Amino acid sequence: MLNRSKTKFLIVLLTVAVTVGLAPLAMAGGTPSGTDVDNTATLTYQVGLVTQAPVVSNTATFVVDNKIDLTVTTVDGAIVPVLPNTTGQVLTFSVRNDGNTPQDYSLQALPSATGAFGETETFDADAVSVFVDTNNDNTYTPGTDNDLYIDELGVDQSITVFIVSNILIGQVNDDVASYDLVAQTARSGSNGALGADITTDDRLVTDDPSLVQTVFADGTGTADGARDGAFSSKDGYKVVTADLTVVKTTNVVSDPFNGGANPKAIPGATVGYQVLVTNNGTVTADNVTVVDSVPGNSSFLVGSVASVPAAGTLVSYSNDNGVSWTYNPVAAANGADAAVTDIRVIFVSVSGGSNAQENFQVLVD
Repeated sequence: MLNRSKTKFLIVLLTVAVTVGLAPLAMAGGTPSGTDVDNTATLTYQVGLVTQAPVVSNTATFVVDNKIDLTVTTVDGAIVPVLPNTTGQVLTFSVRNDGNTPQDYSLQALPSATGAFGETETFDADAVSVFVDTNNDNTYTPGTDNDLYIDELGVDQSITVFIVSNILIGQVNDDVASYDLVAQTARSGSNGALGADITTDDRLVTDDPSLVQTVFADGTGTADGARDGAFSSKDGYKVVTADLTVVKTTNVVSDPFNGGANPKAIPGATVGYQVLVTNNGTVTADNVTVVDSVPGNSSFLVGSVASVPAAGTLVSYSNDNGVSWTYNPVAAANGADAAVTDIRVIFVSVSGGSNAQENFQVLVD
């Protein structure tokens, strides 16, 4: 019997030890969703300073939920220069899975109202398509990179995605077309099949420890909001080409009565034409061709064609039948050749910021 004067009550000493079973965090994205996390508590105690058998609690289990997080990054370090009338022009992006579960992603190229890299938006490209880098070489390969969505992108993994477009012939220097690449998280499933887009999370639903629920953890992209299961980034094309203008002027060189002193455009007068071609763009224009018709009521003066620069300039002539030839016309008695109706001058190149000039003369009939 216990001494009641010394011990009125049982002295019970309790020690609680909790053991938690967790999978190791092998990825930056965290523990994979669907992982069971088991938790048990072990109770040790003494009665009358005598150690008793430990008591083990039931196992409390919850399933790790799906943290959906992704990043889309523009790979091009500057706006992409393009030429008019070109096909297969490429914008390059990277899509990364920052979540804790392999995911599919649907892809969309959205025309942007604001220009990429601070440029001003002016036009839309043609035949805009989105392709995934199927062979993982980070370079668009027509006929090989044909995947239209991202299939089963692993945790902490990235893949290259391309927007591919055509630039129409009517675009001019400094035109800008910009696009936002939007990647929307989709449910992972079997390889080779795109799952349905995940468009809502479970933030308003009570946690169920037995179910894998979704939590959107993504940030704000260029064309989407935070925590929407999507992310986006902007890139763009800028037309960099020749910008040609042509100006034609005329002056009276001489007439039969005044000579070169204040001559007038009377029959028998010599009248000169000047055609000035200016390249206001930043890219060289090649094979710049000026076709100049001899005006009515006048005849072309043989040997009067001149060009600046003269080097690399090709001159040809044509008659009323449209037959073209390169030749030195034989002058009639008055130095004119009425058979010539058109003069064609081809400048091999006109560089950006420079000009070229063609001159010829006629005799007023």
